[in-house]
Amino acid sequence: MSPSTTRRPQPARTLPTRRTRLRRTAAASAALAGLLALTACGQSGTVAAAADGDDTFIAVMLTGYTTPPDPDVNYDGPGLNIIENTYEGLVAYQDGVEQPTIVPELAEAWTVSDDGLTYTFTLRDGVTFHDGTALTSEAVKTSFERRTQVDSGPAYMVGDVVSVETPDELTAVVTLSAPNSAFLDYLASPFGVKLISPTVLTDQAGDDFAQTYLTTHDAGTGPYELTGVETGERYELTAYDDYWGDAPQITSVELQVAENASSAQLQLERGEIDAILGNLNKTSFESFASSEDVTTSTFANFTTQMIYVNPGSSWLSSVEAREALFAGIDKESIIDEAMGSLEVPTDQLFPQGMVDAGIDDQGITYDADAWSTLGTPASGTVRIAYAGSSADGKAVAEELGSRLSTAGIPAEAVAYSAGTIYGIADEGADGPDLAVFSVFPDAGHPDAWAAIIYTPAGGLDLFGAEVPGLPDLLDTARASTDIAAYGAVADAINATRYWYSIGSLNTTLLTTPDVTGTQEAQNVLEYDVLHFAALGRS
Repeated sequence: MSPSTTRRPQPARTLPTRRTRLRRTAAASAALAGLLALTACGQSGTVAAAADGDDTFIAVMLTGYTTPPDPDVNYDGPGLNIIENTYEGLVAYQDGVEQPTIVPELAEAWTVSDDGLTYTFTLRDGVTFHDGTALTSEAVKTSFERRTQVDSGPAYMVGDVVSVETPDELTAVVTLSAPNSAFLDYLASPFGVKLISPTVLTDQAGDDFAQTYLTTHDAGTGPYELTGVETGERYELTAYDDYWGDAPQITSVELQVAENASSAQLQLERGEIDAILGNLNKTSFESFASSEDVTTSTFANFTTQMIYVNPGSSWLSSVEAREALFAGIDKESIIDEAMGSLEVPTDQLFPQGMVDAGIDDQGITYDADAWSTLGTPASGTVRIAYAGSSADGKAVAEELGSRLSTAGIPAEAVAYSAGTIYGIADEGADGPDLAVFSVFPDAGHPDAWAAIIYTPAGGLDLFGAEVPGLPDLLDTARASTDIAAYGAVADAINATRYWYSIGSLNTTLLTTPDVTGTQEAQNVLEYDVLHFAALGRS
């Protein structure tokens, strides 16, 4: 559920980038040997190893990941490669389509009361968790309760739930404290509540609600089990024999975490690995366009690259100055130069395609002379921050800085580490004037975007800029069943000119030519993530 004005601040999560981050290189030539060193974490507690000749699908993630693969703790994009393959929720977003469409998952049907407070879910019969426990409504109740008990980043999604009742084994009734038009979207979110075996939660409870156990095990119903873990290095997934849905063609998956993109690309060309999940720059990705050994593809995504304005910047202290800055940004040209096919320019405030463009058009028209009214900052140089781990941010920040400098406004791009960029609001007027930053929403609903980015309590309002009256506008929009209610929210945000969405980042994927089903294995709400059960080999 979306945050309200009374809910606690949401911690900032680690955001996806399109390049290398913080992990050590994992050589594909040592892949099978490395499995022997995996932590003993299969459901039986044994060490999982790939047998000679086993057709293991090896995917490399060029992004850091050390968060436990616990669905109530993980608030990190890369971790969804494990969670979305091992756990399931009541509902989900349909894979392989570019619009967020909610479909049944563990709930085969549901109804909503006329007052918008009560949601009744009918569960699928015959589903089992990976420990053999049958799915019943009790699992819904305990899973909702655990999310609140663990109280990590995604806990806010159940902040409005006042009760979960279980009138029979296959019926769960969830009651909210207030109507929330985004509720189903938050349940469908990749970070939404996943159902966890109540047996595991009881038997492995310990003193931390089974968090220790779920660091190296899973307890879901998904098509794969987590059968091997070397934290921050490798993760092994094995097809679950009793999965309720279609059996995966790919029965064994090894996820490697690497930081050397060039090495991974060579391994892919030699056929030593099967896929590289995103995080490639324009030059690297486009270099494979005519390759016979590598297949390239992109998939639409809600990840949006934005320009943030520091409200403490004396250079941009007025709405008129901020609007002139935005008008002078030739985003089509900048994106083409810095990103090529990896990003698509947008005129929408919210992620492109989330709502009708008539609701959230930013109203900015490019004007080549707009910057002539800005002058130069008192400091002498415009400082443009970006996350040092994001080559997307670096490329666009440097291109923007170059164009400002060419226009007679000295500018420089400044790298911030992944952690410190979330604290730039503390620098106030001494901080950078601008930040280039990419963000993805928690769910396919405008509330999941507006509440986390444009409110200081949301976690991703980098400079702490405030929009007058926004909390009340958000409360009103949530209570409405008409998505057009978010038009007033967009208008209020656009009026401040503290934020400018410039482009939608595509998910990029490199695979060997024999891999099939890649489009069906991706989701518009998940960045650089594959649902391995949809994959096959030609």
